[in-house]
Amino acid sequence: MIYNQFGSTAKKVSAIGFGGMRFLAEEYKKDDKICAELVLEAHEKGITYFDTAPGYCDDRSEIIMGEAFKQMKYGEFYVSTKCALWNASDADGARRMIEQSMKRLNVPKITFYNLWCLKNIDEYRQITAKGGVYDGILKAKEEGLVEHICCTVHANSEETAEIINEGLVEGITLGYNVLNFAYRRAGIMACHKADKAVVVMNPLGGGTIPQYSERFKFLTEGSGDSVVTAALKFLVAHKEITVTLPGISTSAQLDEALLAVQNLPVVDDAYLKALSEKLGVELNTLCTNCAYCDDCPVGVPIPKMIESYNEKLLSNSENMEAVKNKLLYHWGVAPETAKDCTECGKCEELCTQKLPIINRLREIGQL
Repeated sequence: MIYNQFGSTAKKVSAIGFGGMRFLAEEYKKDDKICAELVLEAHEKGITYFDTAPGYCDDRSEIIMGEAFKQMKYGEFYVSTKCALWNASDADGARRMIEQSMKRLNVPKITFYNLWCLKNIDEYRQITAKGGVYDGILKAKEEGLVEHICCTVHANSEETAEIINEGLVEGITLGYNVLNFAYRRAGIMACHKADKAVVVMNPLGGGTIPQYSERFKFLTEGSGDSVVTAALKFLVAHKEITVTLPGISTSAQLDEALLAVQNLPVVDDAYLKALSEKLGVELNTLCTNCAYCDDCPVGVPIPKMIESYNEKLLSNSENMEAVKNKLLYHWGVAPETAKDCTECGKCEELCTQKLPIINRLREIGQL
């Protein structure tokens, strides 16, 4: 395992982290201890950075982590959890969330506590307003209940840099992968320049990369790696990235992720240029199926619609037949459902990729 310094803090964390939002429902609904065994296995194999949040896995993720942490020596692992504006609206609410997480996680304090899911600078201003969530976390830090205040963002690079440069957080988690690096790299570089830790979530494009493994096979050229390992290795090789955070469901996925710390490529401008050319698709236009847009007032299944639209983009053609087939035979959704869209714009406001969802729904509706 490779261990990197977490920004300007004294802590060193594993370059591969454990994302705790992919535990298998059939396992934790039977017994949390089954999933806790996977956390223990990850720690035994060198992972020290564990990420979770209230609400993950039917609100079981923190509890599963806590079951494992009872069997691990405190101080030999680090935990990251979160509080969003939907969890708390003021300092007192933030304090309640911190205390709840500490109890669930079975820890005396939380290593990295995140201002969660900041989609734009306005939400950052709201969560850091006087008397708000940030103030509650800051007070908890002063009392020794939180060690480091961080944030997770879905904002563009310019707003990410603005958040980082204000100096209120010590690390940032953001979506960055082989699909969107050209558009997100500026935010990564701003964090690195400010000596802040960078944790990369969504490293496999929300499953897009393994789902289209043949399309991304070029990543493995000359290495013998799987597409998943190669995509993770691309991130671990960045000197600007502190932790790469795949969601892990099984022992096999864990072992595949751990291979990413071996025989790293040199990620320089020439490498990135070559990668862009091989991708052959306009970067940052693919849906990563984060499902933040899944709140349509008229019930259009937007994540399924827009994820299926990836078929058109990845085939580099105007042929919509593959989109239609994906909707019908994979998702069981009739394309004409897209015609129910009222074009209210709510989905585009929520979209972390800022995709032209309404235009794509119009196209799908014509199938």
